[in-house]
Amino acid sequence: MTKLNNRELERTSLETELKRGLQRVDEDLNIMERHAEDLAMVESGIQLSMRKWDREFKDARLHSVPRGMKHQR
Repeated sequence: MTKLNNRELERTSLETELKRGLQRVDEDLNIMERHAEDLAMVESGIQLSMRKWDREFKDARLHSVPRGMKHQR
């Protein structure tokens, strides 16, 4: 009998934790939907800066390296 009660308690606590997690995800999604344009602008800025960094890194490291070594990492 106590094993069943413990299982039920564990199940209900697990369900409440899952519900809290789902509520948190729903709130985050609502925020992201409200600020979709801002998020898209920030994401594109980050992608551009990453491309620039990658290009500068490759230029600095692989500019005067023989062709056979350029594609080995």
